[in-house]
Amino acid sequence: MQTQLKEQAVRYFQNNIRYFETTHPKLFAKLVALENAIDQNHYTPKYEIILEEDDYFDVVDLQSGTKLYTQNSFDYAKQVAASVDFTRTANLYKTFHEYPLDLDDTQNISPLMHYIKKYNNEGKDLYQIHKFIFFGVGLGTHIRSVHEKIAAQNYLIIENDLELFRLSLFVTPYYLIALRSELSFAVFESKEEFESSAQKFLNHNFYYNHYIKYFEMLNFQGSQVRDFHLKVISQSQNIFFYGAILEQYLRPLNYIRDKYPFLNLLESYTDSPLSKHPVFLLAAGPSLAKNITLVQQNQHKTIIIAVSSTLQTLYKYNIKPDIVVHMDGFEPGVKHFTQLPSTDFLQESIFFLSARSPASLVSFLHGKSLFFYENGTFYKKSMGNLSAACVGSTTYLLSLALGVKEMYLLGLDLALDQKTGATHAHLHEFNNNLTLDATQHEDVMEFKTSQTEVEGNFSDTAITTIEYKLSIDSINASSISFKKEDQKVYNLSSGAKFANVIPLHPQDFTKKQFQPLDKADIASQLLELFQQSSSSELNNEELKLIWKKKQHLLHLLHTTKTYQNIHFQHSEAFLQLLIQIVEDFSQNQDEDFYDISLVLQEFFKYSYTYIFDFFNSKDLDTQHHIQSIQKHFFYALHQILMRYLDALEEI
Repeated sequence: MQTQLKEQAVRYFQNNIRYFETTHPKLFAKLVALENAIDQNHYTPKYEIILEEDDYFDVVDLQSGTKLYTQNSFDYAKQVAASVDFTRTANLYKTFHEYPLDLDDTQNISPLMHYIKKYNNEGKDLYQIHKFIFFGVGLGTHIRSVHEKIAAQNYLIIENDLELFRLSLFVTPYYLIALRSELSFAVFESKEEFESSAQKFLNHNFYYNHYIKYFEMLNFQGSQVRDFHLKVISQSQNIFFYGAILEQYLRPLNYIRDKYPFLNLLESYTDSPLSKHPVFLLAAGPSLAKNITLVQQNQHKTIIIAVSSTLQTLYKYNIKPDIVVHMDGFEPGVKHFTQLPSTDFLQESIFFLSARSPASLVSFLHGKSLFFYENGTFYKKSMGNLSAACVGSTTYLLSLALGVKEMYLLGLDLALDQKTGATHAHLHEFNNNLTLDATQHEDVMEFKTSQTEVEGNFSDTAITTIEYKLSIDSINASSISFKKEDQKVYNLSSGAKFANVIPLHPQDFTKKQFQPLDKADIASQLLELFQQSSSSELNNEELKLIWKKKQHLLHLLHTTKTYQNIHFQHSEAFLQLLIQIVEDFSQNQDEDFYDISLVLQEFFKYSYTYIFDFFNSKDLDTQHHIQSIQKHFFYALHQILMRYLDALEEI
């Protein structure tokens, strides 16, 4: 028996290696590198695989002599498989966000959601587990036993110890499991690599994400259980409801119709005051209030670009911003302006507003120097577009586009105050003090409050939120791919460190000697420059683009009408149609339809997991519900397309 097991182990290893070489080349390269390091005595093995007398494999830690398993590893595998169930309550990630919906919502998704809630008994078990995650491999015996029980379509297999994973290749035939299921591996990965692996796993067959079951080995060492949860709550459909995105994507059409000027972001601004003088970029992080005297002392020696959420602080300290940037498309963000005791200090300021800004803000700023920029939409395609995660990262990208050569970031912490847990400067409208804890794994995690660690600007690490982490990634992307070599950026904030940005302590900033500026003359130059570099009319190319979008929407409406009249005998056929619709409607490669595709993609990502989960219930008469689900779904899809088409017709 032992001879047979040893021969089988060699066969498993060889076949696994061939499988990884052809299917997972990056992991194969890691395994080869480990093998070479061992052969060349550059790495001393920590473990040894042994075959016990009871005909099971175990692993011995060569330094301590302890064994990985405290029992027969095959018996352990059976116990793990027995513990895995099909309930909707145990050992799972709930990946959806329940938005409050009314029956009269403008996108008409509520009838579908109310129907699903009415008839889908959450107490019912899952009919099938489509996605499953293993945290910790050991020798992988439990992976095969769980697979034999659930036969999931997709597995994510996570192991931090490459040497231990290599030993599992002797015991677990991954290549055989891969005959029936898709395997994804996150083995010996950095935090950033794992984030990418987790995102790929969530994106692939996203419609099966509603509940993702998992198993964690007791000896698993790593933060991935929590990190995956953080990635779950960071999904776009869990941050912004698709209906809000739709309405904000249509707002630019109102400002185009009313002939407001749109700033040309593709213009070369290499010979402007912004390229010749130092620029303060002020955001509303905790570092702003702590170092506000630096801004006071240098406001006449620098050009100040401020995000709108800093205005309360700037008013208090009598600081006049030269440029104010606003991105928030929601009404609460208007309070940054309307709750100011006075706007007199903004008389000479230039305002850059996202074309997604509410009409109430535009009305409030009537008569001031307003320029719009697009983010997420491409109606004025010849003028360019900004894509960043928040107003701070957007303002940073905008400043780079405007040719700023010497930039000083202050208040762009994108991290909590490391002593108080404050999210913003204390005068910020939405400041919150959080209890600092970036390690605890909560059962329920929130996008704006759940925490993680990043590299600090003046420290090894800084505690930040998942919301801020997306903005950090956005700034890093801008710094790596967009910032030019002659653009010098210094970060005076005590929060997160950014790529290609130089940390500069505030006390060292005071050593710099800047010359006084004629701010009135600079304001005049900038206003003239932006007026010359903006457009308030649609050119012929942009008019053709509007027409092209309309034709695309009409095509989608025609397709929708065709699909909604199909009669389905089985839910499987209906669900296959929904998968096909994703490819047809939201994965169009033509960038002219990016905005339409994105809204539809968010609609699908929100609604599909509910629908697919609804039909994945044991003891559910699915045939009885297909027609109703089909009717409600296609009605909601039709309303989205008609809302878009009607808005374009007004142009």
